[in-house]
Amino acid sequence: MDIGSRVRGDAGVQHDVGAAGVSGDFFAVLRVEPQLGRLLTEEDDRGGAELTVVLSDGFWKRRFGGDPGVIGSTIDLDGQVFTVIGVLPPEFQILHPDAQFPKSVDAWVPLLPVFGAQFGLNAYSGAPRSSHGMRGFGRLKPGVTLAQAQADMDAVARAMREKSPDWYDFEGWGITVLSLHGDLVEDVKPALIVLLGAVGFVLLIACVNVANLLLVRAAGREREIAVRSALGAGRGRLSRQLLTESVTLGVVGGGFGLALSFLLVRAVTLFAPVNLPRGDEIGLDVGVLLFTLIVSLLTGLVFGLLPALHAGRPDLVESLKEGGRSATTGLRGRGAHTALVVAEVALALVLLAGAGLMVRSFGRLLSSDPGYNPENVLTLNVPLPAGTSGARVVSFWDQLLQRTAALPGVTSVGAISQLPLSGGAMSGTTRIERSETVPEDQRSWEVDRRVVSPDYFRAMGVPILRGRAFSEADDGAARLVAIVDELFVRHFWPTEDPIGQRIAIDRDAQGELRWREVVGVVAHSKHNDLATVGREQAYFPYKQRPFARMYLAVRTTVEPLALARAVRQEVWSLDSSQPVADVQTMEARVGSALAQPRFALLLLGSFAFLALLMAAVGIYGVISYTVSQRSHEIGIRMAMGADRGTVLSHVMRQGLAVVAVGLAIGVAAALALTRLLGGLLFEVSASDPLTYAGVILLLAAVAALACGLPALRAARLEPVEVLRRE
Repeated sequence: MDIGSRVRGDAGVQHDVGAAGVSGDFFAVLRVEPQLGRLLTEEDDRGGAELTVVLSDGFWKRRFGGDPGVIGSTIDLDGQVFTVIGVLPPEFQILHPDAQFPKSVDAWVPLLPVFGAQFGLNAYSGAPRSSHGMRGFGRLKPGVTLAQAQADMDAVARAMREKSPDWYDFEGWGITVLSLHGDLVEDVKPALIVLLGAVGFVLLIACVNVANLLLVRAAGREREIAVRSALGAGRGRLSRQLLTESVTLGVVGGGFGLALSFLLVRAVTLFAPVNLPRGDEIGLDVGVLLFTLIVSLLTGLVFGLLPALHAGRPDLVESLKEGGRSATTGLRGRGAHTALVVAEVALALVLLAGAGLMVRSFGRLLSSDPGYNPENVLTLNVPLPAGTSGARVVSFWDQLLQRTAALPGVTSVGAISQLPLSGGAMSGTTRIERSETVPEDQRSWEVDRRVVSPDYFRAMGVPILRGRAFSEADDGAARLVAIVDELFVRHFWPTEDPIGQRIAIDRDAQGELRWREVVGVVAHSKHNDLATVGREQAYFPYKQRPFARMYLAVRTTVEPLALARAVRQEVWSLDSSQPVADVQTMEARVGSALAQPRFALLLLGSFAFLALLMAAVGIYGVISYTVSQRSHEIGIRMAMGADRGTVLSHVMRQGLAVVAVGLAIGVAAALALTRLLGGLLFEVSASDPLTYAGVILLLAAVAALACGLPALRAARLEPVEVLRRE
């Protein structure tokens, strides 16, 4: 689990570091070998054991200069002296930045020696059953499947429920077995699948355009091919030549694309969300080069096949007549051109529909109410050392809150154990004393729990819907109280007054439930992310439930970051060695929470725009080619009395008819494929009619423009000049 920490450096200066507490068999389960020394064992992880620490490769190099003699030395973490017993290999990292692990772990310590004194534990069997803040790791025996492991853990969960019904007997309680890889990519997998699909669609549209160009090129060479065929060149030889040219074109195009990707990869990593697994390792390697080469060869081969086969069957008589320009020649290629245009319009519509849905979803997300007001709020983490006494925690925060509130430009200040959008959540079983609508055996529930100061809700702009906020009188000597959110009330007391109801989250020394009276109801806050509602929430006053690592929320009338230095000074005036971490505005946290949907929107939108552009170019190219092939026919029509308007409408009608077929196919395909976006959309249906209407109109307008330019050129033809030229 993430414990944070601070290390005392030279001259007593302390630095915030990422520290994680793990069980003694953690590294053995993961089969990690040390770079230096040894790793934690079960002997290190027992009550009263010597405090030991394993360092990450990065921290070892930064802090100790990569000194191999570090083994056996000591470091000061949170005022406790730890003996360094090992250094992890450079490739080891935990790719799961959540509540269990910080984003960068510098030091790994055993759980029980660090937390045993704080909770009065000498073994895991005595741990509080109301807190569920651990993530377990296990290795399956050979031949055992995830399904079999899940069945075993279901049996364990049933046994736990029977033994401790107060804490585990509620709907939703269970132990879920996941593969480590699956758990890692679960959140970003939908976005990566959509990205892969978008890349594939853009590639297909580009290939369709190239195939059209190759068809046009082959048509222009029909006389040459007919002459060679008449002189004895076989169909296979002609097709192979054209296919070779197509493959060469594909490889050269792939090379240019690879060169461009060197520039674009950097842009992708800049905009990638922080929770993209191994996002910092995105780059071009041998695998990417081989993949690009194979795809280039295949696309050149597959999409050069149609033009090659088409050109390999020349009509010698027609092709040798005056350069091969005839009605028959035009008809032979027109069907292929039409089919390819239909395909690229359909593909472009699918991408545009996906991008349109993402735009609508992102707009809904931006306008959604998170349950608090992030404007003009400075936030920072003040992690007191693990194991700090409750009295010391209360004294420190009392003084810090008072001093910060007195700063010029501060309107209110509050503290909370887990700030919204700061990563992870703390949850545990909460027991309800009574309810008119919830049966007795369903009154235990997994609830998000947070410790706050009296003025926290005002500082964060969280509306108090009923009752009151906490006050300074809600201290350790007063009756135990709690505040719950509106979801909590909706679940347990939909028809009752929640004020005065009682809930329990722990037991006293005699094993009796410690009941807390509900004194207020607040709006639900989106703590984990902005797109999900999350669990019911319960809040407790920090004087009754002291918590060492808390966040400060400071509402200001000035630019929040302008007060950061002054707030730091107030912290250091209380403890000059106290680290202050994670300083940023609440608006910045909201912006970070929007990073993943913004990233998906940016990528999908970019590909959709590229698809739209290529589709327009493709339609324009095919209609232009058709007009040039039919200029003789158009000249005759105009010579026989057809006016320019008739010619214009005729060409437009033929072009838009092809586009209409593509739109119809594209809508059907989009309705089927955009369901993959379901996990990325917020309050928008994958079949949203407004989005589809807008996309169809946009693509139709672009197609009309692409058809209109060649149609205008056709309408401006001079019949005499055309017939003379023909």
